[in-house]
Formats: sequence, structure tokens, C-alpha cells
Amino acid sequence: MKISILLPYKENFSPQYPGAVSLFINDTSKESRYIKHIKVYGSTEYKKIFNIKYQNIELKKLIVGSQTKLYINKFIEFERKDPSSLIEIHNRPIYLKYLLERLNRRTYSIFFHNDPLSMEGSKSITDRNFLLENSYKIIFNSHWSKNRFLENLDNKHINSEKLRVFF
Repeated sequence: MKISILLPYKENFSPQYPGAVSLFINDTSKESRYIKHIKVYGSTEYKKIFNIKYQNIELKKLIVGSQTKLYINKFIEFERKDPSSLIEIHNRPIYLKYLLERLNRRTYSIFFHNDPLSMEGSKSITDRNFLLENSYKIIFNSHWSKNRFLENLDNKHINSEKLRVFF
């Protein structure tokens, strides 16, 4: 079993200027019984990284094109060489759409660290229904962010086992 954790592409997985997502992953992974099976993927320019298996995704500045798609495509290359059982996507719900187009037969979990209604891939009801249909779990850092995700969705999702809060 392999668990791949995909960071937002601008997130530093380093003790030097870490983002909140990196701190969360570092702290929770250390407590996980699956720590030996976890590999974090991200793009950082810092040499020193947290003490967890890590694969840096080298990115060059693009003049034209999508940095997000380039980042996802490079992750997909790694994923095809060494497939995961579970892919955790942190704070970038739009990544799921791109990954499903090219990597089916994976289990996906989405983590929200911020307001879901402000992120590409979860702003609309259609986006959030897509996430519900294609994710194994959707995890929030607060009840507030979970409630934001549920805004204007059918009431059947309110008590869904798929939706969890991890403080």
C-alpha cells in the first residue's frame, strides 16, 4: 500500500517558511500508523525538507500555459511509475478533475484547509457534487469549512460518512 500526498504547488514542505498545509501533513503523518507508506509530492526550492519521504516536482516558470496542469502532469508521471492506493489532495480540489482524466482506478481523498467556496473545483454546487461522487473521503479542518462545503447541497449529504472534520 502506498499513500501519495499531493501538496498545493506553491506549498513549501520545509521547516524553512512552511505553509499551514505542510505543517498539518508533517504533524499528522508522524502520528500515522501508515507513515512508512506515505510519500509527499510537492514543489519547493528549499533544500531542507521535513523528515518524511518526499518527491520534489521541479517546475520552471511558464510564460504561457498553466502551472497547475504542468504540476499535475509531472505528478502523474511519478504516479504511473510507482502507483498509489490512495492519493490525498490538499487544498486544491480542482486537481481531482485533472487526475481522474488520466489516472483512474485510484482512491482519492480531498482535504480542505480553507473555505471550499473560494477554491477552483469546489465553488459551484456542480463542483461539490463531483467531489462527493469521486472522492472516498472529504476532510475539513473545521465544522465551519464543512458547513461552507454543504451550502445549498441536498440535505442527504449533511450526515454523510464521506465528510469528516479533523481539527
